[in-house]
Amino acid sequence: MNNENFPNPSGWRISLSIGMAIGWLIFVIVWLAFFAGESAIYRNIAIIMISILVVFLVLGGSWAAWGLKNMPKEGKEMMKTAGFKSRVVVSIVIPFVLIMFLIYWFYFPAEDFDAYQNIAIILVSLLIVGGILGGIWAPWGMKHGKEFEKFDHKENKDED
Repeated sequence: MNNENFPNPSGWRISLSIGMAIGWLIFVIVWLAFFAGESAIYRNIAIIMISILVVFLVLGGSWAAWGLKNMPKEGKEMMKTAGFKSRVVVSIVIPFVLIMFLIYWFYFPAEDFDAYQNIAIILVSLLIVGGILGGIWAPWGMKHGKEFEKFDHKENKDED
């Protein structure tokens, strides 16, 4: 990939990413070593999912701001395409809602069900989210896909 279109990120985002990763790892180790025994397994899963969500929100926000600021011309043109921004927003919100649902599920009702039923809930939730996202992106891709083939750089074609 050609890196001249992507300037180096500022050091604070990299430091934040490293700090969040180390902080999260310390939190998980401390949680599992000292506090997890007081809660059921599903509640521990919910708490770890909450910690992962916090990390994604903090890092996602900082890196998304950098990405939007340093977006290449192809991305800016794509953002102007009808329906693209709203699909991006839905593609962020729907998985966030899924994670929130799974956190709720694991924290409260999951203990009343066996492991296979909980796995089924996860799989059905993922299928629903995949169906929704596929359903909103497929028509857009069929309608606008040809417009963006001009941005398919030679490097990308060589990888296929």
